[in-house]
Amino acid sequence: MITVKVLGNDGRPVNGADVRISWREYTHSTGRTNSSGQVSWDVSPGSGTIYVDGTKVHEGQISGTMTFYK
Repeated sequence: MITVKVLGNDGRPVNGADVRISWREYTHSTGRTNSSGQVSWDVSPGSGTIYVDGTKVHEGQISGTMTFYK
């Protein structure tokens, strides 16, 4: 299970952020954060890139819960 959590600069959850995980240029998972600022997928950990609202926020190992500030 991979969960991406998106928080605003004020530390509050961001509802409705578009999140995309790409593995080797292939979009594996897309979703939108809920009112808790989270979106989850039942996928195995691995190496890839995470985008939030079209902006790259992480490149490398993806696993567990990953938190990003917007």
